[in-house]
Amino acid sequence: MLLIPPQAEQECGMKKIIIIILGLMPLLSHANDQRFCSISRNQGFASALLSESNHRLDFLNQGGFFGGGVCWWHARFTRNATYLARFNPNLPAADVNETKRIISKLRKADGIVKINGYENLQSFSRINEKYIQSELEKWQRIDGLIRQQWIVGLWGRRKLPAQKLKARMDHLYDYVKLEGRIAYLKLQLKGIPAHSWLVIDMKKLTDGYELEIIDSNFRYPISHRYTIGERSFHTDGYGSFIPYLSKKKEHEEIVELRKKFCQARLASQKSRRRE
Repeated sequence: MLLIPPQAEQECGMKKIIIIILGLMPLLSHANDQRFCSISRNQGFASALLSESNHRLDFLNQGGFFGGGVCWWHARFTRNATYLARFNPNLPAADVNETKRIISKLRKADGIVKINGYENLQSFSRINEKYIQSELEKWQRIDGLIRQQWIVGLWGRRKLPAQKLKARMDHLYDYVKLEGRIAYLKLQLKGIPAHSWLVIDMKKLTDGYELEIIDSNFRYPISHRYTIGERSFHTDGYGSFIPYLSKKKEHEEIVELRKKFCQARLASQKSRRRE
């Protein structure tokens, strides 16, 4: 009778588990692709995702130049991840080096990014906050020192003629509500500073619009009401300011990346059915 040492039995059992996991990986990946693409069929999917905290960064605006924050890049990273991050909690998470590459790819909008071991952006950013924050501050340095994007914060007035602001709000409503886009707004504040919002939804009112907003300084979505006849927005925290719709091309690029990814997956499925 052959006696197998307990340690050998454990090693054998572990190898079987690894083999089973490796065998299931293609199936798990395929099912995850189907979920990722199925929700894309709804034009408002990004708005629905961002309205829930588990699909946003787990940490608020912080750090940056002189402790002034990284709000512009916090918002843009969040929007990129909404369209490009493909989470699969059933597979092992990446190591530190690969995690840093994943974060860099999301920042650069370098295609659809597979993120194993996490359910959503909240859980991923909770564990990897320091790496994401480091990437946001690197992005800020690149835009601010090399591309001179900080100058954009100096442009624009803090008041407009009422009819021009209304036209701007009408266009924003069409962009968000009818086209299903996530609007990146620059807010020209008093003096040099500028802030940013992600507008994820809008409601048309009899006398204006109500905006649903993701603000990186707040844990939960906030709302702002615009009334026809106003010449600027005003909040207690930011004072009077004018919103500027920005980074539209950047948004179209990430929308197109997700669209092409799902079209390729659909074509692949049809090809396998014919075989």
